[in-house]
Amino acid sequence: MTYILMGVVVLLYTAQSFLTRLFSAEYPGDPRHASPVFSTVSGATVVVVSLFMCGFHFVASPLTWLLGIFNGFALLLYNTTIIKASQTGPYSVLMVFSIAGGIIIPTLTGAITFGDTLTPLAIICILVVLVCVYLISDKGSHTEKKPGFWIAVSLLAIGNGAFGSLLDVQQRLTAVEQKEEMVAITFGVCSLCSLAMLLVKQKKSFPAVMKQSRRSLALLTVASLVVAGSIHILTIVIGKVDLAVLYTFYNSAVLMLSVLCSYLFLGEKLSLKNIIGCVTMCVALAFMMGGDTILSALR
Repeated sequence: MTYILMGVVVLLYTAQSFLTRLFSAEYPGDPRHASPVFSTVSGATVVVVSLFMCGFHFVASPLTWLLGIFNGFALLLYNTTIIKASQTGPYSVLMVFSIAGGIIIPTLTGAITFGDTLTPLAIICILVVLVCVYLISDKGSHTEKKPGFWIAVSLLAIGNGAFGSLLDVQQRLTAVEQKEEMVAITFGVCSLCSLAMLLVKQKKSFPAVMKQSRRSLALLTVASLVVAGSIHILTIVIGKVDLAVLYTFYNSAVLMLSVLCSYLFLGEKLSLKNIIGCVTMCVALAFMMGGDTILSALR
């Protein structure tokens, strides 16, 4: 059942990535405002869904509040720096930093704080996956790195890694029953901060920034519901699977499926390097999820 839920998480996060991309393309206003508008609306949607799931009986310990607030800022950091990084440098390097942070930081947190260990095979698989991320993301364009790129991708890695780490820490240190509260606080903080930034920057033009076309509104609504579903199922899976395995699988599989969706539905081309990366990543993930079984069969 756990592995089925992991597969559902991957599919939902892939759909989230794809729908977000479609929304950004359909957003009728300045493209720079698409991300904060999405963060504001999707965050508010997640809060409402979280409250519904806990029966509107919101009970959060002080520790959950503290971790949730910090996690909200981590999510905001991720949403902000991914835009900055995409504007100042190559997408392939951006994805390597994002996924490396999403895997390495939670793994280190688990090892240092809770004594988690990794097998040599798992370490090798993680390294192979990171190489594959670059191969899959590299589209052959040599985008010049503008000032601030390395700072942006470093903060992106920290934001993605901190988000995953804090979700795991909260599940281990506080009651599991408070996972809905943790999610609500996290996305509520991110939504309010995104809203505040839009209000401060846009002021009188704020209503125009939030205005949507029928198509963009439909995409925004569906994507926001998918965000709510994906994060809640992820919190269920956390604690049931080795943390490094979970984040390696979900980060890399989402990237790979997103690339395939872009190829199938958006007409983006895949080079030989991209295909080799996808195939190699599938092998690495298979060994990571069931390495002992595969090695025994090969013998």
